[in-house]
Amino acid sequence: MATLRDIRRRIASVRNTRQITSAMRMVSAAKLNRAQTAVRMARPYAHGLFQVIQNLSRGLTGEDHPFFRTAQPAGTTIVVLFTSDRGLCGGFNSNLNKALLREIQAGTLPEVNLICFGRRGNDFFRRRNIPIERAILYARPVEKEAAMRQVVEDVTERYLAGQVGRLFIAYNHYHNPVRQDATVHQVIPLPEPPPERRRTFRSDTLFEPSRGAILDVMLRRFLENQLLEAQLNTEAGEHGARMAAMEGATKNAGKMIDTLTLQYNRARQANITKELIEIVNGAQSL
Repeated sequence: MATLRDIRRRIASVRNTRQITSAMRMVSAAKLNRAQTAVRMARPYAHGLFQVIQNLSRGLTGEDHPFFRTAQPAGTTIVVLFTSDRGLCGGFNSNLNKALLREIQAGTLPEVNLICFGRRGNDFFRRRNIPIERAILYARPVEKEAAMRQVVEDVTERYLAGQVGRLFIAYNHYHNPVRQDATVHQVIPLPEPPPERRRTFRSDTLFEPSRGAILDVMLRRFLENQLLEAQLNTEAGEHGARMAAMEGATKNAGKMIDTLTLQYNRARQANITKELIEIVNGAQSL
C-alpha cells in the first residue's frame, strides 16, 4: 500500500505534468491562429489557380501536353508525404501514415518512392522498408519552400523524361482543430475536371505568346502551390491536433489529482484513527 509520502510525490508529479500540458496547449493555440489564417488566405488562390488551369487545358490531351495524358503511365510513382517533425499530437501522423500504407499494400501505388517532409512519416516508412528518395526534417519555412521548388523541378523533369509515371501528395486536410482528414490524391497526370466545373474562354480571348506556353508556366506554378497548400494544412492540423491532445491530457491530469487527493485524505484519516485507537488501548491497559 502506498504511503502518504508516496501519494504526495505522485500528486506533485501530476501537477507538474499538468502545468507542462497546459503550457503546450496555450502555445499550440497561439500557433494555430496564425496557421489557420495562412490556410484561409491560401485556399482562394489555390482554387482560382486550379480553375485557370482547367480553363487553359480545355480540349487538350496527352499529345498536347504530357501532364494531360489519360493512359496509365509507366515509371516510378512519387508520393510527397507531409507529416510533422514532433509528436504529442494524438493520431495526427499515424492516421495519415496508415492510410498511405494501405494504399501501397493494396497495389494502388506501384513502384512507389517517397519524398518525406517531416520526421514522423520518414521514420514510419523507413521502419517498413519503403523506398524514401529524400527526407526534409526539422526545416525552417524558408528551407521547406526552397525544397518544394526543387522537388517540383526534379519530378517534372523526370516525368517529362518518362522516369516518373505519377505524382501523388499525401497530407492531412485541415477542417478544424479536431478534424483533419488523411488525403492522398494524384497531382500529375492532372485528373480531368467534371463537366459541371468546366468553363470556356470567350472566342475572342487572345493568348500571348500562346496558350501552350502559358499553360506550361502555370502548371509548374500549380504544382508548387499544391505542395505549399499541403504544407500549410499540415502545420495547421498539427497545432490543432496537439492543442486538442494537450487539452485532454490537462483534464485527465486534473482528474488524477482529484483521485490522488481523495486517496491521500482517506489514508491520512485512517492513520489518525489508528493512532487514536492505539492511544485508547494504551490508556485502558494502565
